[in-house]
Amino acid sequence: MIYAVLKTMGLRLWRDKGALVLAFVLPGFIFAIFAAIFSTASGGSLDLRVAFSAVGEDPAVIALADTLRVEATFDILENEKWSGGDLKEQVKLGQADVGLVISPQDGARPQMTIVEDPSRKVAATVVKGQIRQILADNSGASQDIFTTISALPETSNINGPADKSVTYYIGATAILFLMFAAMQGASISIDERRSGISERLMVGPGGALAMLTGKFLFLTLIGVLQAVVIIAVANLFFGVQILPFLGGLVLASIGTAMLASGLALFTAALCATQTQMHTVSTFVVLLFSAVGGSMVPRFMMPGWLQNAGIATPNYWVIEGYYGLLARGQSVFSLWSVWSVIFVSAFVLLGLAAILSHKLMRV
Repeated sequence: MIYAVLKTMGLRLWRDKGALVLAFVLPGFIFAIFAAIFSTASGGSLDLRVAFSAVGEDPAVIALADTLRVEATFDILENEKWSGGDLKEQVKLGQADVGLVISPQDGARPQMTIVEDPSRKVAATVVKGQIRQILADNSGASQDIFTTISALPETSNINGPADKSVTYYIGATAILFLMFAAMQGASISIDERRSGISERLMVGPGGALAMLTGKFLFLTLIGVLQAVVIIAVANLFFGVQILPFLGGLVLASIGTAMLASGLALFTAALCATQTQMHTVSTFVVLLFSAVGGSMVPRFMMPGWLQNAGIATPNYWVIEGYYGLLARGQSVFSLWSVWSVIFVSAFVLLGLAAILSHKLMRV
């Protein structure tokens, strides 16, 4: 009996070539992605972007600025027209990981002001460590003069959590969990195709698009409710203020649920069996979540992975929630984020309908 079961399952996997490839190729690919992320983070060689400004013509300021330009391992973003406020804006919007202002100080080493985002405190700590080492190597002294300020507006999440990085994980967790849940719900489409139910449903008005739109709306509704639970937990147990941002949070939650649902239905349309769906959906969610910032903040990744993360739904969802709750951005100032989220959701739904229609006609 045991041999018969083993043989049956082995033959089933062997005959499903798609599942066979996915089962033995994707684990190595996932390992390579995680290895690239965590080897960079643990090795201290983070690809940090530092918005930089040297104030005035003081010789000590100029000398220190020149030294940092030559010896620092982080990427320096510099514009002679930038003021301290411009640097805060760069960090607040995520265009730089850290801001650094070097200004003169009477009778002492130049003053260094670090501009940080609470969700990227590690980045500020790494930059400080590098500067301390550079100072020690060049002058034999390790003392430094740092002042740290936040790039986020004082009005952002008033009386909110002591650890402002909590707001980052609302979007990061929401898109991760909603993608997993939507993938599970969308997998029923495969059974419907194989049993002929989808073919009978497509005879009705609207065909594949109408059939998938019904599933899309149901998965979106469930996703919105799941996002509400996450936001409620953030409010009740971590002190994240939500009432001032209620309208934006509703929009973000609907968009996140729609995007997760569209991606799930598109993935289900690509898969021929439940085994393929299980493997592909797990791979897609893990890959997007790792590269997009749900598992590890993107600033801790190699530069090429940071750029790749922009193509993931996680990146845009995190930008939406964090922009509202932490950066103090208005709903209208985040129009580019909403555009990507909602347009992507509808495009994925349309592609899923086209694929389903073609599969039913084969």
